Amino acid sequence: MISIEQLLIKTLKNLPNPKQIKGQMLIDTWPDVVGLQIAAKAKATMFQNGILFVWVRDSVWAQHLSLQKKQIVGSLNKAVRTDILTNIHYQVGGKEPVFIQINQPQKKENWREEMLKEQILTRIEKAFENVPLTQELEEIIKGFFISQQKRIQWYRQRGYPSCSICGMPIVTAQREEICLCCKTENTGQTKSS
Repeated sequence: MISIEQLLIKTLKNLPNPKQIKGQMLIDTWPDVVGLQIAAKAKATMFQNGILFVWVRDSVWAQHLSLQKKQIVGSLNKAVRTDILTNIHYQVGGKEPVFIQINQPQKKENWREEMLKEQILTRIEKAFENVPLTQELEEIIKGFFISQQKRIQWYRQRGYPSCSICGMPIVTAQREEICLCCKTENTGQTKSS
């Protein structure tokens, strides 16, 4: 039979040390400190010996973040209430890390839940002031415009690039500079890149 003292010592040895806990807190706090747009392009992956390792999608973002390194280190330390973080190492490119959260309910993000600013809703309302439509048709079209604005806002907040011609978010698997609508309009057909 094991004594309580031996059991307690064995249990305490298996627990992570305070530095490991603070390190994980730094990783978990990264998106809150840097914001959604940057967090979509750069992900904190590991903490070791006072250094936070961050995967970055490309060298442009790595340069941008390295210029703000001192500020980010300070903000992360403040958010976690520690001074354990001394440096950030940016790793450019490679396979994007995927994180699995265990024992946490997965909240599915949905653009339909976005809240639009009052000025956007007013602008949509004004667009229909002098348009002769039936009440039913007007409500359907307004609903469509509101849905589109929510979708656009949702993509922009998550750092999706904008079309260089019309400004609409580009939602593709490949890196594009022009959205599908503008591409079709300019060429009369869609092109595969």
